[in-house]
Amino acid sequence: MNNPKDRQIIGVLNHDSNGRPNVFINRNSAIQYMLKALILPAANSGFFTGYMSSFENNTIVEDDENLEDDERVSNFISLASDKLFIFSYHSYYKNYEPEYPKISNVNFMPLSTSFTPDTYFYSVPVFAAADDKMTSEWEEEHKWNLYREYNNLNEFIRFIINKKSVGRVYGYSAYEFCPSFVVWKDEDGKLSAVGNITNNYYTVHGGLHIFNDGSLYKTDICGYMKDIVYSVNINPTLMFIPSSIYKAIEKEILGKTSTKFQFLESSQSDSEEPIEIDNSYRNDELIISLMDYYSQEENLFYSLKDFVNVHTAIKCSNLTILSGLSGTGKSQLVNIYAKALGINCKDDNRLLFVPVRPSWNDDADLLGYMDIAHMVYRPSSTGFVDLLVSAQKEENRNKLFIVCFDEMNLARIEHYFSQFLSILERPLNQRELRLYDKRYTNKLYNSNEYPDKIQIGDNIRFIGTVNIDETTYHFSDKVLDRANVIQLDVLDYSKQWTKKSYAGLDDTTNWTRNEYNSLICENFNSNMSNIHEIRRLLWELHKLMKSASPKYGIGPRIVKSIESYICNLPQTVIDGFDFKTALDYQIVQRILTKVRGPENQLGQILQDDSEENFERIFNKYKELSDFEQCRKEIAQKQKELETYGYCI
Repeated sequence: MNNPKDRQIIGVLNHDSNGRPNVFINRNSAIQYMLKALILPAANSGFFTGYMSSFENNTIVEDDENLEDDERVSNFISLASDKLFIFSYHSYYKNYEPEYPKISNVNFMPLSTSFTPDTYFYSVPVFAAADDKMTSEWEEEHKWNLYREYNNLNEFIRFIINKKSVGRVYGYSAYEFCPSFVVWKDEDGKLSAVGNITNNYYTVHGGLHIFNDGSLYKTDICGYMKDIVYSVNINPTLMFIPSSIYKAIEKEILGKTSTKFQFLESSQSDSEEPIEIDNSYRNDELIISLMDYYSQEENLFYSLKDFVNVHTAIKCSNLTILSGLSGTGKSQLVNIYAKALGINCKDDNRLLFVPVRPSWNDDADLLGYMDIAHMVYRPSSTGFVDLLVSAQKEENRNKLFIVCFDEMNLARIEHYFSQFLSILERPLNQRELRLYDKRYTNKLYNSNEYPDKIQIGDNIRFIGTVNIDETTYHFSDKVLDRANVIQLDVLDYSKQWTKKSYAGLDDTTNWTRNEYNSLICENFNSNMSNIHEIRRLLWELHKLMKSASPKYGIGPRIVKSIESYICNLPQTVIDGFDFKTALDYQIVQRILTKVRGPENQLGQILQDDSEENFERIFNKYKELSDFEQCRKEIAQKQKELETYGYCI
């Protein structure tokens, strides 16, 4: 049920233009009816087809086929006209979507006294303790494990703060909508809303991850229950909240009039002055300070070198890939970077997480496809195309957007991303993504919403996260040529997890595209006094790699990327991350990532006893850097050769 096409929806009987319910006896002598969806955001066309067989087994709906057709229809209308329908929608065909999709698992709920034809609902996840009796009984009956690992509200909050999966939610589509709050159900049935929620997404294993806006607040919503549609027996993990009630609860949460959770204690003494962040100057140092501020606020710990490295790479690279052990905080770091730029998913959807799936094998899985049969463009459920369309609109061109391809190497990147990689290498005014043939422009029903081509502007930053293990694919040279692959540090959590005390921010620093791009240095020659020495170093590394195999080497694209990175370092040296450190990191991230292969090719350039090797070149250019990270990487590759006879 974690596919967006397996979505639980709320609706009512639809009425025709004469005000009559759309209920009739079809050619198979079965009652057929049409429902109007009342869900926000809208689902499909908004209309669905149901049959008597669509109801759940425990829903009592009788149909006496011995009666006249009119009487059968009348009986059904009498039973259903004052009911809300809770139903599931599943698309059975990848390349075909019926106009009025068939539904299943239909249940009735009574209309509330405040319900009107204009009432629409948001679906909001509901969570409870792992040992909650009613939820456990539902799990057993439906044979559907929710994988809850917390026993009370405090533990649930810690799961959110620590970015751990909060389990599965039945019938909920994290790709369609991100609520600003979720609901917690106590053992006694008391319900509370918990927010600020900024983003949520499913992992490949179906677990839901929830991101919050630094501080979490809760408010009692029991007083709203007479208008909220919720049944533990039908689905204890999802409730439908009328839009007016949803906004009222959201106002309490976002207005900070509710109860704030306080879990994180500062390690600094009360006598120490809190760290003030001056956000009156827009510079690199401000972004890095804000990254540290938001990471500390969420009880996450990173090296300041990582912040400098990641920010500089994102600023001047078409694609930045964060690599590391599972659980090192790669996805959380993307969220922190977005916050530092003032990007908040809850407000206008400028931050998008795209969970990559192992089944992806072409760009249609990422972009969508043109449905010739119905003359409509069908974007993928990832929301990727929608964000690109939004970013190119005139009113959004001075706003920043971030797209994160989460676990992007679960599928082969060359299969679903190669077209996009090529586009990003073109000059800015030529970066056009074509969705379909131009001749279909104005012929498709939704061509106004999805044009035949999309301009990829410089207001979008693309980031990927990867885990390197037996379930993932390694990168090809085509990807490595175009991306900064950053291995995040794992801090010594026995010593280096130190909580800092920051003073509160007066307001959120919301960066515009122009402000952000003003930080980018493009004149490398005038800003790098030792540029020629760097190029001599890179040329010697290139010749060394070519001597091992013609497939190795350092192309002009990589040279320019390294120069751009070094030129774009913050003016202030932060945590020792100076020019020498930057050069060291760049050779690891842009060059040594490509040194892969068997011992008979690489042994001569990796081993210390070779006449020509990396170590000799590093020693020759020791005035440029101590190459500490490079030497560690070479040592690791030597171990791989000794152990496997191959560099991974």
